Parts: sequence; structure tokens; C-alpha cells
Amino acid sequence: MARDFDDDAPRRIGDAEELISARKRDADERIFVVTTNLVIDAQEELARRRRLDRIWRAGAAVSWLSLLTAVIGTGIATLNTGDPGRFVLGDLICGSLLLMSLLAMVGVHFAGRGLPTLQRAEAQLVSAQESLWQQKVERRPDIPERRHLYREEVFNALVMLATPESWCRRSPSERAGP
Repeated sequence: MARDFDDDAPRRIGDAEELISARKRDADERIFVVTTNLVIDAQEELARRRRLDRIWRAGAAVSWLSLLTAVIGTGIATLNTGDPGRFVLGDLICGSLLLMSLLAMVGVHFAGRGLPTLQRAEAQLVSAQESLWQQKVERRPDIPERRHLYREEVFNALVMLATPESWCRRSPSERAGP
């Protein structure tokens, strides 16, 4: 059977290949956007966990200090005057501080129920960042973006080296360096 000159199969094949590559680019872009959003969500979650942990530690410190102050003040008032009732106002102030700090700690506990632990949030962020970096590299970025990726990786490596928490999670051979 002879080929019909009105047949535009090469053009249709080319159009189909263009459509496939356009859909692949769109899918890759959507995946890239979703991964970027995952990194942003992980960063926000980590920041919230850190903020709640700081509030928890501050509440614990204030509660212990107020309890210690009340006990010491009552003891000093008892030793000096023989009457522990002389430090009633101080006991009331320390008691109210203790109550407020305990309430803050309970509030932090309930606020952080849906959040992962600090270590898990950090691991999720690292995982999401690595996934994003792999996607950026697979896209064959241009030179300025390659430089940006390199700087980002070097910055994160330096931050990991400078953070005392990262030293605890690394093995002794990793701490020794090259």
C-alpha cells in the first residue's frame, strides 16, 4: 500500500510527543511545588515545636524558682521571727507564680499534642529538604541555580557542624572530620 501524501502522521507524532513532554514538565512542576510546600510546612512545624519547648522550659524554671523562693523565704521568716506567717505575702506571690507557670506548662502540653517530637520534626525537615534538593538537581538547573544549590548545601553542612545538638547525633568518626 502506497503512502498517502495527505497523511500527516509525522506532525501528529510530533504533536503527541510535545504533549507528553509538556504534561511531564507540568507534573514535575507540580511535584516540585508540593515538595517545596512540604519543606515550608516542616520548617513551620519545627519552629512551633521549638517555641513550645522553650515555653515549657521557661515554665518549669519559673515554677521551680518560685517554689524554692517560697520555701526559703518561709524558712528564713521562721528562723528570724519564729513565725512563718511573716512571709505570707511572699508565699502568696510565689504560689501565684507557681500556679501560672504550671498552667502555662499544661497549656503547652495540650498545644503540642498534635506535633511530633523535636527530633522527629528535625528529621522530617531534613528528609523534605533532601527530596527538594534531589528534585532541583534532576531538573538540570542553570548555572546561577546550581551555585545557589551548592551554597545552600554548604550552609546547611556548616550549620550541622556548628550546632551542638548535631554533635550528639553523629558518630565519633563523623565528629573527627576528614
